Amino acid sequence: MTALRCNDDRGFTLIAVLVIMGSALLVGTSLLFMAQAEAAGSAGAAGAAQSRALAWSGIRAVMSTLNDQRQRILDGEVPAVADEYVVYETDTRLGVVRLLPVGPGGARSVPEAGKLDLNMVDAEMLAQTELIEPDLAEAVIEFRDRRLGRPFQSVAELLWVEGITPELLYGPIDELTVIDEASGEFVQDSVSSGAFDDVPRGLADIVTVYSFEPTLQRNGRLRINLNTEWSEELGRRVEERFGREVRDVLRRIMVEEGRTFDSEAVLFDVLRFYNVDPDDWGEIVDTFTAESGEFHFGRLDINTAPYEALVALPGLGPDEAAAIVQMRDGLSADDRATIVWPAIEGIVQPEAYDELAGRITTRCWTYRLRLAAGEVDPDDPSGPLTNPVIYEVVIDLSAPRPRVAYLRDITLLQTTAMLAAGAAVDRFDDRWDDEQPFADEVVTLDGDGSEAGELESLSDASEPGFGADLTDADMPPAPGGVAGARRNRRLSPMAPRSQSATSGRKRIGRWISGD
Repeated sequence: MTALRCNDDRGFTLIAVLVIMGSALLVGTSLLFMAQAEAAGSAGAAGAAQSRALAWSGIRAVMSTLNDQRQRILDGEVPAVADEYVVYETDTRLGVVRLLPVGPGGARSVPEAGKLDLNMVDAEMLAQTELIEPDLAEAVIEFRDRRLGRPFQSVAELLWVEGITPELLYGPIDELTVIDEASGEFVQDSVSSGAFDDVPRGLADIVTVYSFEPTLQRNGRLRINLNTEWSEELGRRVEERFGREVRDVLRRIMVEEGRTFDSEAVLFDVLRFYNVDPDDWGEIVDTFTAESGEFHFGRLDINTAPYEALVALPGLGPDEAAAIVQMRDGLSADDRATIVWPAIEGIVQPEAYDELAGRITTRCWTYRLRLAAGEVDPDDPSGPLTNPVIYEVVIDLSAPRPRVAYLRDITLLQTTAMLAAGAAVDRFDDRWDDEQPFADEVVTLDGDGSEAGELESLSDASEPGFGADLTDADMPPAPGGVAGARRNRRLSPMAPRSQSATSGRKRIGRWISGD
């Protein structure tokens, strides 16, 4: 019996030892897995941080590239950007930033001025695009003018309007994808409105809130505002530009005849009255304006706008819009730089500028791009990115110092879109006005993480080509920051392009480069 008891005790002890050892092994293994997971998480976080830093370096590189091509913009050309930027290189890794297709036709930079200004169009213009039904176009304008009570701050705010779906705004959600970095394969992204299709797939491809440009002549000097009383200073500037004869004619028109240039349509009317040939309009209309302020708002770039946007303009029909798209790439440099080239080419009659005046431009100063950043193997430089980060950005060149007007991390865009597709979109509620849940989220860009300063004034500019020679006494003060833009009073969408139509309006977007 004693021997049996001894054997039982030994067996129990052995089992207890095995249980303790197993538990210890389980705890040790769990701790090891936790340590590995924590290490992997830390490595992933470090990699993501590295990719974000790479992305910001890429944004700065693109800003510098665009900034160096301001004269091309003044000449009516679209600045060129590289498809890829190598930020750093080591023996084992390359830090690269790739520009992804973001617009129709696979464009890697989209001129925002090639879209209709969402805050200045009316229902008829929206309906003319044929991307939205007339009754829904009326609902958009009613929402903007009555319920929202301020200008749209983001195209995404259209989702507040009853009847505007993500599909209508961006295109088919089931086709929404971004770069699959694991395989390196690219598939179509509906937010880019069809990377390989020239036809816009949603409203986001033809409307914008970033339609503004500096009031510059092609030579880089500020335009001469005729929407003012005659003065010796005005006469001096006109004589300096065109000679004494033109100065005397303008003085007679403004003083003796009492003609008021309260819109740019008046300028075209005067040109026709004096039988000036459209071939000679270009330099004149490039020099003068009827708007006070440092920026023009809501002007559509006829050199880059798609047919669907052009056909919405008063004064253009389907045939004229199609002819503009067909002929613009073959224009001479001088013709492409002027807004009167459709009249010079016989596409529109000179009288059409009674409606087109103040609504069109040939320049774009704001560009939307999409960048993917990460490291690659030097032996496979075109291979997939490690820890990729994808940003969408709008770069604004309309002041002497370029700035980022919009920036959003869209790395998880596809996943988010698929989740959103299965959920109802909450409609506008007045109590959300301060929160703006669908407004574009702008990422802080300054190196210290702080908010950037206020906007620059063109009249304070010291760089050539940005109004450093301005001496007009009636030049208004700088517009200041745009943080309070949402408090601005609504502009009349169809008001003539005059001081009353744009005074007090500010550029949308808050951030500058942080240099």
